Amino acid sequence: MAENLTKEEFIRKAIVTLRKGSYKGIHTVYSGFNEAFKKHFANEDPIKVTTQLASEGKVVIRPVRGGVMLYLPEEAPTFTSRGDDALEQMKLDPSVSITPEEFIKKAIVTLRKGNYKGIHTVYSGFNEAFKKRFEGQDPIKVTTALESEKKIVIRPVKGGVMLYLPEEAPKLTSRGDDALQQMGIKS
Repeated sequence: MAENLTKEEFIRKAIVTLRKGSYKGIHTVYSGFNEAFKKHFANEDPIKVTTQLASEGKVVIRPVRGGVMLYLPEEAPTFTSRGDDALEQMKLDPSVSITPEEFIKKAIVTLRKGNYKGIHTVYSGFNEAFKKRFEGQDPIKVTTALESEKKIVIRPVKGGVMLYLPEEAPKLTSRGDDALQQMGIKS
C-alpha cells in the first residue's frame, strides 16, 4: 500500500533514507530519487517540485556532476564560491592596499596546484577573487595589459587561460620544433 505523503514529506523521507554512509544529501539521479518520485506522483516532474521547495527554503539543492544533490536545510553544507576560497588561500588583509599587479602575482604563487607553475583563471577562482577585491575592474583587461608590459605570461587553455610569472612560463614551441628536437636535430 502506498503511503499518503505530501511531496515535501516524500522528499524529506527520501533524503533521510536514500543517503549513503556519512553523506547528508542524495544525488537525485544515482540514488533513484527522480524515478521513485515520478512513480509515486504519477509522472510529476521532480525537478520542478524540488526547485519550488528550494525557493521556499524547505530543501537545499547543490549542482553536481550528473544532476543535483538534495539536502535538508539544517544539514546542507555551507557554500563558498571559488573566489572566496581563492581570497582565503591568498590570506590578504582587506584593510591593506594592494595593486592589481601585486594581487595577480600573489595569486599565481599561492593558488597554483601541485607542480603547476601557473593558475587557471577560472578553475582557481582567480577571476572571481579579482572582481571581489577590485570592484569595477575587469581581470581580463588588467591581465592582458600586464602581459603586454611583459609582467606576466598568458597561455590560452580550455575554459580560460593560464597565468604565469614570466620566469616560470613554459616556452612555446611549434610542432615542427618539437619534431626536430625529438629527432635530435637543432633548429
